Amino acid sequence: MNILKEKVTKVFLTIFLLTLIISCDEGGNPEGGGTTTQNFAGDWHIIALESDGVTPVTNYLLYTTYNASSNDENFWIDDHDPNAGFGLKTKVQAKDFNTLTFSGKPNSEQIYPTRTVFLRDPTVTITNGKILKNAAHSFAGHVVDSIYFEAEFPSEPGIIYKFAGHKRTGFLEDEL
Repeated sequence: MNILKEKVTKVFLTIFLLTLIISCDEGGNPEGGGTTTQNFAGDWHIIALESDGVTPVTNYLLYTTYNASSNDENFWIDDHDPNAGFGLKTKVQAKDFNTLTFSGKPNSEQIYPTRTVFLRDPTVTITNGKILKNAAHSFAGHVVDSIYFEAEFPSEPGIIYKFAGHKRTGFLEDEL
């Protein structure tokens, strides 16, 4: 009787463990999906230039572009620090998803309006934004995407600052 009870217990335990293991299977490789502006997203080493396009205003700073919670054509440009560079954090809109062009609405609100290094503008106008696939080289020479956009601030009407840079690789030799 004990042998029969032991065998039945082993069979039920085996069935239970198999059921437990099989029930944890995801059913293949599910797609995590993406966001509408995922091709615009990334970390970027960007330098701000005077309107002549040559004279640096800042050293390279780390910017991030990421989708807005609305998951539409809107995404953010963010330099993460209201006290460094231009203290730029504003929302822009993808204009063409194939050519990766973007711009902001005139006088778009800035989230860092009280920056202390350069200007003190609560708004900014971003124009002529574009991302070019495999069109730049990282600091260590890796082929990466490039980014470019122009910004005009209300306190300096007519002066267009140019922002240009390349995508961050994450490799130690490419960090500032």
